Order: sequence, then structure tokens, then C-alpha cells
Amino acid sequence: MDFLKNFVFNIHNVSLNSLKEFENIVQEKSFKKGHNLVKIGEISKNFYILKKGIIRSFLVDEKGKEHTRTLYTPPSTSGNLSSLISKQPSILIYECLTDCEVLECNYESFYKLSSKHHDLSIFQYKALEFIYIREESRILELSMLNATERYQLLLEKSPGIDQKINQYHIASYLNITPVQLSRVKKNMLHS
Repeated sequence: MDFLKNFVFNIHNVSLNSLKEFENIVQEKSFKKGHNLVKIGEISKNFYILKKGIIRSFLVDEKGKEHTRTLYTPPSTSGNLSSLISKQPSILIYECLTDCEVLECNYESFYKLSSKHHDLSIFQYKALEFIYIREESRILELSMLNATERYQLLLEKSPGIDQKINQYHIASYLNITPVQLSRVKKNMLHS
């Protein structure tokens, strides 16, 4: 599992023994476009390391409108962290927007393993720091940037994403309507 090794070592160097034990609790899985990794009301048990594809987390408001919270592109972790930690039902859906290849890991098994191996505990801590920074950056983007700036930033972070997923999902992620996204794209072409 070279992918797992590279993913882990990009966050924190762990011993080969710790890595081997981590590999033993990870399963490679493939999911088709439209598959829900986590459903509303479900208590999450697994987290995912995305190798290929795009995943989104979203919620549905009382009017039935979907609000995309996060777009996950490789390599990244995905899964409902709040549900994993609190053991409470998820209020978010995690959906594969494309066919996806992931490494699936049971959170409880990983937690026990990280309690046993200090280097994996540090890896977990650093991964959680990364997730916190990613989420804080997302909040700042929505608060401080206009729609055009948010779209440009998305294209910088994930080149070609606009060719891989539905424009509706991009608009929802940017917190604008599909019509507004069309205007943003049109203005960018003419400037």
C-alpha cells in the first residue's frame, strides 16, 4: 500500500511497524458515482482516505435544498468526524460525485491503534490539525471572498474539477445559484 505510506508520511513519519499495523486495518474499496458513504441519521463508523475521485459532504435544509459543505479531492480524508467522535447520528450526507477509490478504516480500530503507538497518535493529531485548518479556511472563504474569488480559488486548488462534476454541485459549494455561477464563468471569460 504505497499510497497509504505516502499519505501518512506526508503528514508524519511513523515507524514501519506502526504503518504495517495501520495497513492491517485498512481496506481498499471502490464506489460508484452516487454512492453514499455516510447517510443522514447514520452513526459513522469509518473514515476514508480518498485515492481517486471526488466526494462531497452536504446537508438538506427544511425546504429540501442541498447545501454542499465540502468537496474532497485526492489525497484527502473524508467521513463525518463529528459523528465518529460523538457517536451521534450524522446530519450530513457524504456522496461520491464520481467513481471513487478509497482506503476505508474503522475509526474505533484506528483510535485503539493510535493509543498503542505514539507515532500514530501524533499522525492522528496532525491529521486533525489539517482538517481543522481546512474547515477554518473554508469558513473564511465564504465570509471574506466574493463568488468569483471563491470559484477561482476552487479551480486553483482542484484544477479541472469543473469538468468532472455537475455545475450544480460547484454552485452549491460556492454558496451561489447555478445561474450566478454561469455569470461568474461568463465574466471570467470576458475579463
